Parts: sequence; structure tokens; C-alpha cells
Amino acid sequence: MRVPLLFAALAITSACQMAPVETAASDDVRHYVKDAYAEAGFPFSSAVEAGGWVFLAGELGTTPEAGLVPGGIEAETRQTMDNIEATLAANGLGWDRVVKCTVFLADIAEWPTFNDVYKTYFDGDYPARSALGANGLALGARVEIECIAKR
Repeated sequence: MRVPLLFAALAITSACQMAPVETAASDDVRHYVKDAYAEAGFPFSSAVEAGGWVFLAGELGTTPEAGLVPGGIEAETRQTMDNIEATLAANGLGWDRVVKCTVFLADIAEWPTFNDVYKTYFDGDYPARSALGANGLALGARVEIECIAKR
């Protein structure tokens, strides 16, 4: 079955902190893909910009060296936020431009620990946020986060 290989490739490439490559543009829509995503042929963009809005794909707490980082929800949340921060920076943005995040937690009981880490990435002006408990995230992750930013 090819699914485990896909997940292994996703674990390695999802954390690559390379500058995005603009792959397509039409009027005010631009697709950005991390080099490793393009090379792996993944069917998604790391970020898509439309009309000044930047939609980031969901991120996991992975690194190229370790795949999913060990240490549970705290370590995964920190790495997930670091991965989002790198994607924002590669697109010329920072946390101050994030207007909405959607959080998927494998166990909603981990909400307080997640929040303790999440809030350290903002200066007190938080984006709007939705969160939900999920029954199964890619790679067995504890957390996945997707964000929307405004250029």
C-alpha cells in the first residue's frame, strides 16, 4: 500500500523551511509551493494568495530530521507554530498579519496545554480561532493548524 510511503514523505517534506516557489498566477491568485512539496508532487500548495489574503495549508509538528517530533502535544504545538512561522516569513509575513487559525486536536483534553504554547507566538492581539477535536490526524499527530493571513 502506498499510503504509508506518502505519510513518510509528508513528514519529511512538511517541515522543510525553503522559500516558496510561485507556481501559478492568474490576475490576483498566486500559488506558492515549498520546493520539497513540488519535488514530491504533493497535490496542494503550502500557501495560496488571492486578493491580498494568504491561505496557509495545515501544518503538523514535523521536522525533516525527526518526522513528527517526540514529546507530545507541547512539543508538537511548538514545532507546528514554528513551521507556520517559517511559511509566513517565506511569504513576507509575520504573526501580526494572521487573522484566523483553525486548530485540529487529536484529544480536546489537551486544549489547555496547546493554549499555553499557542499564546506565546502572539503579542496579545490574537487572530480569530476555531478548534475542534479530530478522530485521526495525518502521521498520528496531536495537532494540526491552518491559518489565513492578510498581506
